[in-house]
Amino acid sequence: MKQSSPWFLKLLAIYYLVQGLLLIAVGVGGLVLVDQNQLLVVKDWLRVIRLDPENRFIHWLLTTILPVATEMLEASSIGSFVYGGLAFVQGGGLWFSKPWASYLSVFVVGSFIPWQLYSLVHEATALKLLTLCINTVIVGYLLVSAWRARDVEKNEPPSCHL
Repeated sequence: MKQSSPWFLKLLAIYYLVQGLLLIAVGVGGLVLVDQNQLLVVKDWLRVIRLDPENRFIHWLLTTILPVATEMLEASSIGSFVYGGLAFVQGGGLWFSKPWASYLSVFVVGSFIPWQLYSLVHEATALKLLTLCINTVIVGYLLVSAWRARDVEKNEPPSCHL
């Protein structure tokens, strides 16, 4: 018998679905900038969301970040699409309470923990520590949840499927 997903798994599912959507939007935005005048396109986007592209901070940010090499934009877009797709798979699996989704999320989130530890050792900040703690709690919760679900399945009598 399949148990309904707790609210925390639903919350994680929504997070990963939104993350996937945003990453795919970033990937599309990167591909739009390929072979165009990046600065003009970004300034137009800023005007659409009612930000002043001539603002001193925004101007500094744009001139520091842009222009980006076409190869870098393409590689970043592909990475955004791949990671966005992975986030969609995670979110969908967690939403529908699929056991594999918990293990996939443990693998993905857990793979960031060594990098976060390394970054924290070199320069400790409250934000880095908070991010590490949140990811550790997520990994722990998903592992315990998956183990409990596996134990429940082992203790259930076999069902008769005709």
